[in-house]
Amino acid sequence: MSVVKNHSLTAFFVLAFAFSWPMWLLTGLYPDSAAYIPSPTFGPLIAAVVVLALTRGRSGVRELLSRMVRWRVGLRWYAVVLLLPVALILVAVYMNVLLGASAPSAAELGQWPRLFLMFPLLLIFDGPLGEEPGWRGYALPRLQAGRSALAASLVPGAIWAFWHLPKLMMDSSAPYRLCCSPSPGRSCLRGCTTVRTRVFCSPYCSTPLSTP
Repeated sequence: MSVVKNHSLTAFFVLAFAFSWPMWLLTGLYPDSAAYIPSPTFGPLIAAVVVLALTRGRSGVRELLSRMVRWRVGLRWYAVVLLLPVALILVAVYMNVLLGASAPSAAELGQWPRLFLMFPLLLIFDGPLGEEPGWRGYALPRLQAGRSALAASLVPGAIWAFWHLPKLMMDSSAPYRLCCSPSPGRSCLRGCTTVRTRVFCSPYCSTPLSTP
């Protein structure tokens, strides 16, 4: 208990990896097991809840969960954060075609209407719901103590990339490969997370946070 209290941030990162990596390896070796085990993407949320429960009790867990539904900034900034990744993807597609790739076929373009249904579901349940309360809700405010929002966002960004390593190695179609591609258009997607951090941290992350 004292070790977790004295090194709560380190404990969070260790637990996030300890939960997610075995789950990814298991689903990689036995794909059918994905229907019966928790999603690996919930590792950061589980890690944050465990560390807060051990260090601050129910009040700490309640504070984290309540911040997930707090309306923090104006609607225009939510529009920027939600639409910027879409705009960058469109720019990447345009640059890809400009550099010699074939343009999307009619059949591929016909799949776009599904985006309006799938995007909200994937945005909430396919990663962000399990990841962001941990990376941004727990780790980022603590990393920002004594650092700028930009500097603090680079640390979880690097750890986030390494955390996805099993997923990247086992699934060649993983969307995270967009962030690892040497293509200039796709490489610019790496900056999305830093932009989102800067937008949300201006009114929010600078608020003093109870630690650990």
